[in-house]
Amino acid sequence: MGKRGPAPKPDALKSKVNRAKRGANLADGIKPDVATPDCPDWLCLTGKGEWMRVVPHLQKCGLLSHLDMAALALYCQSYGRYVELENGMTARIKKLQAVQKLDYIEAVRTAFIDTTPNGYQQVSALASTIRNLKDEVLRYLAQFGMSPSSRTRVVVSNQPDLPGMPAAEPHDPWGGFVTH
Repeated sequence: MGKRGPAPKPDALKSKVNRAKRGANLADGIKPDVATPDCPDWLCLTGKGEWMRVVPHLQKCGLLSHLDMAALALYCQSYGRYVELENGMTARIKKLQAVQKLDYIEAVRTAFIDTTPNGYQQVSALASTIRNLKDEVLRYLAQFGMSPSSRTRVVVSNQPDLPGMPAAEPHDPWGGFVTH
């Protein structure tokens, strides 16, 4: 039989009073060491290029640890495949323009729409894959604060030895009540 009632609160939440009913920031206690993970060998060539491009920026902002290797690798691979498929789509459109003498708009429509053996039209598998990769890339960008709107929600790991960033002051909730 299933258990009744809501799941018990974690200990980290029990000590906090939450009158506003907002989600608690559980990242307060999780501060992984800022470090640069190694680039995986299996990344596609364009993905490796993206890794080399973004890692210095993420490192400078204090947004990388060894824990982030998998998420960053997935982002870079998705981005790399997205770019490769977009280049393939562009080549397909140019080929349609040259071989079938189509104007640009008609070549784009032809490249993005396939006709089934029964005569039905549907979005091409290439166009569908490009759209899915684009959605993946956008989700991964948000994980690392690499889109304008997601930058406001990223919590930086403020390790004291991070170059270019001031050391974090220990937060004392009772500091305002102490008199010297």
